[in-house]
Amino acid sequence: MREASGASPAMAQWFAIKAQHEDALLFFRMGDFYELFFADAQAASAALDIALTARGQHQGQPIPMCGVPVSQAEMYLARLIRRGFRVAIVEQLEDPAEAKARGAKGPLKRGVVRLVTPGTLTEEALLEAGRANFCAAIVAHEGKFGLAWADISTGQFETEQTNADGLAAILGRLDPAEILASEEIPLGPHAARRVETKRMALALPINAEAARRDLAQKFGAASLDAFGDFSSAEALAASFVLAYIEATQMGGQPRLSRPASAGLSGQLAMDAATRQSLELASNRDGAEAGSLLGAIKRTVSPAGARLLASWVTAPLCKLTPLRERQLAWLALRDSGQTEAVRTTLRGTPDMARALGRIALGRASPRDLAAIKGGLEAGMTLAPLLPGGTVLLDKAASALAPTPALLATLQACLAEPAPLRLDEGGAIATGFDEELDAERALRDDTRRIIAAFQTELAQRYGVASLKIKHHAQLGYVLEAPAAAVESLRAFPELQLRQGMANGARFTHPELLELDRRITEAAARASARERLVFSWLVNQVLESAEALAACAEMLALADVLQGAAQLALSGRYCCPDLSDDTAFCILAGRHPVVEAALPPGVGFIPNGCDLSPSQRLMLLTGPNMAGKSTFLRQNALLVILAQAGLPVPAEAMRLGLVDRLFSRVGAADDLASGRSTFMVEMTETAAILHQAGPKSFVIVDEIGRGTGTRDGLAIAQAVLESLHNNNRCRAIFATHFHELVQLTETLPRLEAHTMRVKEFRGEVVFMHEVVAGAAQKSWGVHVARLAGVPDTVLRRADLLLKAAEREQSAMSPLPLFANIAPATSASDPLLAELAALDPDSLSPRDALTQLYRLREEARQIRTSPAENKG
Repeated sequence: MREASGASPAMAQWFAIKAQHEDALLFFRMGDFYELFFADAQAASAALDIALTARGQHQGQPIPMCGVPVSQAEMYLARLIRRGFRVAIVEQLEDPAEAKARGAKGPLKRGVVRLVTPGTLTEEALLEAGRANFCAAIVAHEGKFGLAWADISTGQFETEQTNADGLAAILGRLDPAEILASEEIPLGPHAARRVETKRMALALPINAEAARRDLAQKFGAASLDAFGDFSSAEALAASFVLAYIEATQMGGQPRLSRPASAGLSGQLAMDAATRQSLELASNRDGAEAGSLLGAIKRTVSPAGARLLASWVTAPLCKLTPLRERQLAWLALRDSGQTEAVRTTLRGTPDMARALGRIALGRASPRDLAAIKGGLEAGMTLAPLLPGGTVLLDKAASALAPTPALLATLQACLAEPAPLRLDEGGAIATGFDEELDAERALRDDTRRIIAAFQTELAQRYGVASLKIKHHAQLGYVLEAPAAAVESLRAFPELQLRQGMANGARFTHPELLELDRRITEAAARASARERLVFSWLVNQVLESAEALAACAEMLALADVLQGAAQLALSGRYCCPDLSDDTAFCILAGRHPVVEAALPPGVGFIPNGCDLSPSQRLMLLTGPNMAGKSTFLRQNALLVILAQAGLPVPAEAMRLGLVDRLFSRVGAADDLASGRSTFMVEMTETAAILHQAGPKSFVIVDEIGRGTGTRDGLAIAQAVLESLHNNNRCRAIFATHFHELVQLTETLPRLEAHTMRVKEFRGEVVFMHEVVAGAAQKSWGVHVARLAGVPDTVLRRADLLLKAAEREQSAMSPLPLFANIAPATSASDPLLAELAALDPDSLSPRDALTQLYRLREEARQIRTSPAENKG
């Protein structure tokens, strides 16, 4: 940190503030600009691609400086936040005119009014409309991790307790913008979002009991138990995140909902690898397109999009709330009002985020207009919703909470609302008599200015003479260059500023008019601020009801989107139960189907993992659709347990408690793990955690090592899933030898991807049928990929030679330990042992061989062990 000695008074202020916020860029208010100095300026100029200049000197060296206009600050802030910077906003804390009037010496008082960080954003320009923006805190306590997360733009505030395995899964679900955690807590791929808080003076409780008391006091309750059952780790994490938020807002209190423990909501458990594999809310590049959310989203409002994302990324495993969701969108679908609801909601303002800014004292006229627009939409929407379901009745009762406030907002707010209050014109004419009077005086004076301009132009014979307002000089006369010399001859005109194309003059009468206008405008502005402040207080008095209205608008949007999917005729309502049923009729992959060009249909496939056949062994060549089928069934489980329609003719599902997807592993070079190591780590997690109500999809276990090792591992994993985990699972493999296990594992069924061979070419039918693949068609896939013909011919020769050699060799001894033991007293073996080949004629030997083969076939095809 540089020394402040010898600095100017303003720079001395900068040094003092910078010492308190060394890890943030200072946006230092200087008039109409935010200016940055020293290393801050160098970093910002590079990140924003703006000019780096210098202002003054410090210790004999020029001071690097860059700046951005206050009016455009949000745009530049958004770019800095996306680049990972934190920004401290330093404002002038006193009015320059008032300071001058009282004879204050030195620079204006300045101070940090807000610390802008990725997890504490509220402005629309800085936020993604359809995505929550969480700041999360993690605390390790008594062998557990407590998490708490808040989105101050909407007021959402939740907690959860977990273990080390669940930590990554929760972070994957939330995708927080900032994470408050000590270095000892592993954050995996989210490590870059860890926030250093050691230098911040956070008011943290000394223990869990103090945290409970602190939280209860902040939310106006005698005990934290009033809001639910919270562990000590959760209470500590909640206090941590609240302390950080208050520090960034310089003591400002955002409007947050009462804390809720997400661990009590009964969510479907998915680890981080599963979430990444299934691409629920974003693809691997972070974009919504190509994700499950992008494929099924039919919402028309930002709040609805955020709620839908939370449903998709946090499916439930409790029947009651799921059935409530289903009944609500089914009722809406059958009511005939879906399109009317959709039309009403389209373009609805983001009421929740507007309320968040209002609560933090950052209200703009457009935020109040958003509250008005949300209330108007609620009033229109309420009578459109059919009754008779829990969720729709709840929504209808909350959508019209404050008719009196709506009437006030409609009478008070001008249309259209200005972006900022200081632009004027936020309050409608006719609402406040005193404001109307001040505006009339201001506007009449302005008309006098226009008349005075005409008079002066005639008096001095300069038709192009203009009266304009200058930020420093006030009202001035602007004359073209050709008239400057003639005007300087008039003593009452005083030259104030030369320009390239003319000059600016002042005039005694103009100075007097300037004073009158300034006073009238100031009085009108002050009155408008007073009326606006009163209106903000009216909104805050109804904050809880308004938040509930915003929540129900979002819910109605999600439900109409679900009804839209159902109305397409290609999505059905799944039949959910608490058993282990799993039967899908003609299911389709929602993301792949959505990406198909018009006119190209998706080939549906069913999947039956009923208790008697809960484990599917899926074989087939590459490119035939195995991975699509695997993910398809997992995605349908997620949609069903989000309470949404599914792309299938019918679906019956016993609720899944844990979902695992081990499809398409890649290496993790940052952690020093090979692809095979990643694959084995994910497999280990499945074998340790999956249970009878879980659903598992695995693809090509064992492919990352030698063939014999891989086959051995694949067989052992398959046996464990069948015998130990006893879960519903689809196991895709290229080890066709595993099909033999269907004879000894009663609940294992073999299926394959249907392939046709026509005139030497292979046609992938993308259909799943009972049976096993006869070969992998790898050379054919290589041909499709464009491998040179010489390589393909050589590969084909080698393959045929290997197949001949394999047929002559004994099979791999991997199944010896599971094949049915053969009794020494087997009659067939006894007959074979009694034969004397040397005494038989060729004809007799052949006859005996045919007889023994027939007996062996009869034994092989005799009724097998009951697979129930």
